[in-house]
Amino acid sequence: MSGRAARALWALCLLWLCASPLAAQELRSSNQWPEWTAASQTWLRSQVAPTPVVPAPDPARRRLLLSYDISPEKFPSGYHRSATYDNGLGVIAFLIAGDTDGAAFTLHALARLLRPDGSLWFGYNTANSWPDESYHENAVVRAGAVGWSGYAFTFFLAHAPPCAAGDRGCARERVFFRETAERLAGYLVSLQVSDPADPRFGLLRLGYGTNKLVYRPETDEVIEFYLDEPARGISTENNISAWFFLRQLAQLTGEPRWSEAADRIRRGLLQSAWNDQLGQFNRGFDAEGAPDPVKALDCATWGALFLLAVGETEKARRALQAVEDYYPARDGEAIGYRPYFDYPVYESYLVGRHFFPDDPRKEWRQLPLVWSEGSLGVAFAYLRLGDAERARRVLAGLRPLQDEGTGLRYASRAVPHEMTDAASVAASAWLVLVSEDLGGNPLAGEIWR
Repeated sequence: MSGRAARALWALCLLWLCASPLAAQELRSSNQWPEWTAASQTWLRSQVAPTPVVPAPDPARRRLLLSYDISPEKFPSGYHRSATYDNGLGVIAFLIAGDTDGAAFTLHALARLLRPDGSLWFGYNTANSWPDESYHENAVVRAGAVGWSGYAFTFFLAHAPPCAAGDRGCARERVFFRETAERLAGYLVSLQVSDPADPRFGLLRLGYGTNKLVYRPETDEVIEFYLDEPARGISTENNISAWFFLRQLAQLTGEPRWSEAADRIRRGLLQSAWNDQLGQFNRGFDAEGAPDPVKALDCATWGALFLLAVGETEKARRALQAVEDYYPARDGEAIGYRPYFDYPVYESYLVGRHFFPDDPRKEWRQLPLVWSEGSLGVAFAYLRLGDAERARRVLAGLRPLQDEGTGLRYASRAVPHEMTDAASVAASAWLVLVSEDLGGNPLAGEIWR
């Protein structure tokens, strides 16, 4: 299960032509959407607990970001949920906007939640203590979310203003953040396939726990079935996120163990996960080790960013061509990209029949759905490959999904158990990152370089 799929299940009840990189510096102009970007930054800050809807968060979860702008009446069991990945993005968005304290407060919140093995759950309730070590039904750990959290720590350490002379509190905080990043990295390394004879050698397994949608005929409803055990599949998306984190940690610390771990992931992705026929990375591998060639947008866009970072520019261009071949979408006035192509919206036939009685095997390419978060990944990849004008057009296509006074909607329409149309921290944070980079913010230009 990919990080995107884990997000969808975690939010179960929610209604979830290129120039060189150097030339990108010449193509960028000032931010064309200053009001839009500023509104997104303001909304992101308003999602930090405590909020009006969660005025008294669980003490350990203070300063986490509520992932969606959704009312308690609409989603009473999860309006207060906070995805770990979203918090990592929020930290980076705060930092590039100059809110160093806000970024640090959320990093402290993540650090408080670190588990004994160095992992973090994929998401947390803010109004109560789920999940914790005594009760974590339906909670999962995913390497990608851990990787993004670790990257937030290392990005802060690399780019936050230096501590003032004699500021011992700041100095202690930086040491604490480094130690936390290393604990997160240690957990990720524990997930690496260790057999050199295995073609997946060096790649990270998913993590822990699996949720599957199943149809219950006696009540005519779809429920989650939870497997409380290690998740042994491999996600390309998760490995890309972890690679950027481990590489940056190695640069900060100079420790070979982190650079060696990152190199193992790099080799595994290039040698085993790249699908030359598709022109992009496979989605990953199943638990038994079979390649998973499902066409997933993240594996093309984040794949292009990874390929560019490791010097595989031509493959990065091919991955962006795959984006245009498979994923373009339009929903009313919104223009962008969908998460998958020729893949069923619901893997289970019975679940698909429940939601699409006339077409239980309906595929993603048949839905007029624009996925904001993924579309912004497309814009980011185009920007990194030098086509700033194309990145601007992608952003313009998402403008209809911005509701006044709130954040950018996660998707143009809701798909039960898969996509929400609510305003989203992930989408809004990515909007800030991309638009600030387009506007020439040098700190935004350092993300995933």
